Amino acid sequence: MQPHFEIEPIRRLWRLALPLIIANISTPILGLADAAISGHLDHAYYLAAVTVGAELLVVFFGAFSFLRMGTTGMVAQAVGAKDHSLSFSILSHAITLAAIIGVGLLVLGSQATAPLLELAQAPAEMHQPLEEYLETRLWGAPANLSLLVLTGWFVGKGHTQIALYLAITINLLNICLNYTLAIGYQMNSFGIALGTVISEYVGLIVAFTILALGLRNMRRPLKQTWQPTLVVKLIKVNLPLMIRTIALHGVFVSLSVFAARLGTVEAASVGLILVLLATAAYALDGFAYAAEIEAGQSLGERHFNRFIDSLKGGAILSGFSAVIIVSIFTIFQLQIFSMLTDFDAVIGQATDLMVWFAGIVLVLCWSYWLDGVFIGMTKTLDMCLTMCFSTGFGWVGGIWAFGSTSLDSLMGAFLMFSALRTLSLALRLPAVVHEVRTHSDQNHLKS
Repeated sequence: MQPHFEIEPIRRLWRLALPLIIANISTPILGLADAAISGHLDHAYYLAAVTVGAELLVVFFGAFSFLRMGTTGMVAQAVGAKDHSLSFSILSHAITLAAIIGVGLLVLGSQATAPLLELAQAPAEMHQPLEEYLETRLWGAPANLSLLVLTGWFVGKGHTQIALYLAITINLLNICLNYTLAIGYQMNSFGIALGTVISEYVGLIVAFTILALGLRNMRRPLKQTWQPTLVVKLIKVNLPLMIRTIALHGVFVSLSVFAARLGTVEAASVGLILVLLATAAYALDGFAYAAEIEAGQSLGERHFNRFIDSLKGGAILSGFSAVIIVSIFTIFQLQIFSMLTDFDAVIGQATDLMVWFAGIVLVLCWSYWLDGVFIGMTKTLDMCLTMCFSTGFGWVGGIWAFGSTSLDSLMGAFLMFSALRTLSLALRLPAVVHEVRTHSDQNHLKS
């Protein structure tokens, strides 16, 4: 029976993760498509505007990714406890919160665009397309944030195939619209931004349709009332995630800003590396999402055995997948960069950075999985503290130690940040395991 014990957790996690891996990969494929479309326009500054603009948007959208993470963890625990009414209440409250924040970003975000561009100190030729891209994408804020909540709810319920279908629908439509508007109608980077906004609202309609069909098939209607205690819990779970996400994306934004100050070629090459890193991260996040489901439902079910088995499976699958991803990108790096852009200088610079890319992915792979474990446990304060520590001592400390006058120094600081991010989470894991053991049903404890 021992071989079955070792293999079954991996099989279970793989079944959960596979649809999410495919769904997640479709998102960076969109980034790759956008880079390829903009990289084949008339000027290199369109490519720089789209890649840098996408990173700068994390200031507006990325800071609120807690809407998905917090929803997933809380819903997974409710499902494990078989409290389906609570899971729906979490969804409705989180959707309301997302809509309020989205409208606020739409109204206030345009006022922050100009100061953000001044901070970036981008080359003059990038200024207009970058500003146009950012202002257009802000119109998608309400849909973007609402989709985060709905995706988190589907994942927390364990409906990973629905998350897959939704992501593929949105991203395929997005790619088609971006190509048609940017190249077919010669709208350049503005067309890419407009196509993204349209696809976000179409995706929101599709998600609500799926949700309505699912709720219609329930045996008992759900009574929904506003619950202040649930609002407080949402804030308690999500506020540390928000701070943590701001710190994380601050690293990526400042990396893009420092690269833009070095020049257009440097900005574009770092943009390509970040697209590849996003591709790897989204693939590995499939295991993180599966870990969220397993950890949250194990806690709600008070099932320690299931939790421990999921930890073993997640660690193995994350490391193995990272090696495969790095190998594929290293072997086909020239072909990938040639598909993304026609500019030889950008290709050469990006190729030189691939050694850094490999090291970063191999270090970061377990941090994605550990993020999933802590999200499922709603241990968001731990995530916040470890991320702030990694940002301060890893990224800021790395910039202080190595400087920011070359791409190699920037990559060295980023690798230092990545190592501390993984290590600090790993050091907190034993305390989480002990807590799960303490609160688990005695029938579900290993002997």
